[in-house]
Amino acid sequence: MITRFAPSLTGYLHLGHVLHMHYVWGVARKMGAKVLCRIEDHDLGRARPEYETGILETMEWLGFVPDFGITSATAAGPSDFRQSDCGKHYEAVLRHLRDRGLVYGCDCTRRQILERQSGQGELCYPGTCADKGLPLDGNTVRLRVPAGEIVFHDLNLGEQRQTPRVQCGDFSLRDRAGQWTYQFACVCDDIRHGVDLVVRGEDILLSTARQIQLLQLLGAPLPRYFHHPLLLDDAGKKLSKRQRSESIAELRAAGATPEQVMALALSRESAAEPGHQLF
Repeated sequence: MITRFAPSLTGYLHLGHVLHMHYVWGVARKMGAKVLCRIEDHDLGRARPEYETGILETMEWLGFVPDFGITSATAAGPSDFRQSDCGKHYEAVLRHLRDRGLVYGCDCTRRQILERQSGQGELCYPGTCADKGLPLDGNTVRLRVPAGEIVFHDLNLGEQRQTPRVQCGDFSLRDRAGQWTYQFACVCDDIRHGVDLVVRGEDILLSTARQIQLLQLLGAPLPRYFHHPLLLDDAGKKLSKRQRSESIAELRAAGATPEQVMALALSRESAAEPGHQLF
């Protein structure tokens, strides 16, 4: 089996990432899986090369060494494990979906979608442009999301039921600026890299059914899923790089050892969530 650690290049690692790595490597050991490291830098507006260098170096300092993928020793030059280097792969998959009539161009802005949406909750696109015949280039590219409920078993949370068409509608695969979205790039990468065990935080749980639908449309096998609890800040929100949560670099500069950083992350988890039987 293959699982992955796939950090985004929007900041340096913090304690929430340490807990995530604990789960990724822990579940992998428990299930006899290998871990690959993939850099998810599809958000080119926020990605910074110095973040990649810092992330890879911090991972190794903490002792989390992947079985394959990107490491500090292999990061120089283009890589099949860095999203910004894999545009040709995504283009090929998009052409396949286009040729089957499964995608369409959309010129709606986020503000327009919000104005049409009644009630609160996740942004849901109602298919306004589905039959307009707009070109894909220069517009947002959306998937024609199938109707129906998706039921899957999570190794940690048990049976899950989601209805993407109701929850998010026709989600985007590429934005009008030509940037690939998380949902699309992640699925394409998992297929290409042979990932059959996905270990990630509960904040990504709602993405699972829509990614399953995309996998099904592409005729790919479905991985097994394990969604773990998150570390929260004092306000009860997920630790975020945008919020300048305690970075590992700062803790290290203050004299903390890898063992102390790991213990701190696990103590925060224990205070927020009961320990999982896997460990």
